[in-house]
Amino acid sequence: MRVSDPIYGLDRVYNYGTFDFQTRHFYWRFMRGDLLYFLSSSSFGDFYNAYQQDNRALLEQVLALKPDEIQQVYEGLETTLHSQAKYYRYQFFADNCTTRLFDLVSTRLEAPIQLDSTYINPASYRQLLAPYLTPSPWVKLGMNLGLGLPADQQTTFRQRLFLPVELQMAFAHASREGLPFVGQQHYVFIPITLSFVDKSPSITPTSVFLSLGVLMLVIGLLEQHQSLIGRGLRVLVFASTGLTGCLLLGLSLFSLHSPTHSNYQLLWLLPTHVGFAFAYGKRKWRGYTIFSLILLILSSLIGGILYYIQLLPEVYMLLVLVAAQLIILLRQPSSSSTLVKPE
Repeated sequence: MRVSDPIYGLDRVYNYGTFDFQTRHFYWRFMRGDLLYFLSSSSFGDFYNAYQQDNRALLEQVLALKPDEIQQVYEGLETTLHSQAKYYRYQFFADNCTTRLFDLVSTRLEAPIQLDSTYINPASYRQLLAPYLTPSPWVKLGMNLGLGLPADQQTTFRQRLFLPVELQMAFAHASREGLPFVGQQHYVFIPITLSFVDKSPSITPTSVFLSLGVLMLVIGLLEQHQSLIGRGLRVLVFASTGLTGCLLLGLSLFSLHSPTHSNYQLLWLLPTHVGFAFAYGKRKWRGYTIFSLILLILSSLIGGILYYIQLLPEVYMLLVLVAAQLIILLRQPSSSSTLVKPE
């Protein structure tokens, strides 16, 4: 939020999305949802220079507020900035740097904003996030595996405003007392056009999973090497999925981030796969293999119903890889069985 008053030489930017990397146990608190975010302030000049240095577009909306309302917003920001109220526990969907700005503005107006929701299409939280995660495939995979059932709920218009672009569009379509709520909208900084450089990672989840699939196929055709290379591949698949399941289970049980709760990915990313990776040859694990395959099929059906698989084909490929390994194990004789050779 930028507050500018040329007469008094005031031009400051307020940001609710600040956190301190030097916080003790930073990564643990970040994952658990116990990390304190806070309101910070800087001059608009410093803010502008940072965007210019990063060559990032800077779009400004000038809100049609009355002088008294501007004063209310400014005093609210300054009062919060210089008190303990500036700290808050960040909640990705419900209470973040964008929702705080909407609450700040909407609670300090003499006349309410009329929001227009006719331009939107129904979407879940996961669907709203998808376009912003696409340029970073590994982040996209990790984020979507970590998000549980709450992320697949259909959002109301108000719930969509956790995303900055959604708030921008909401203000652009809003009105108040019969007049547009945004007086004007313009670019403060337009990025310099650079020669195209492909910044996408060369190794993506899709390329990794496809390579593993091809390797599994080759191993299946070369049976003489299957006992050595095949075992190593299975250890890799089940150990990695099991460790991922351990992380997801921890987030689901102990994280304060509600979107990570009720994670149906745990139906196939079983934490017990860590032990299974090294002990699957024993006869007692055959029932576990069958049970794991049933849970994997159930998870695939849930993902299809919730439109999850359509958004994340790379997860579908990983599902197929794990299912293929389980089926291979079911087709192989148990290592505890004996082969009697006739005289």
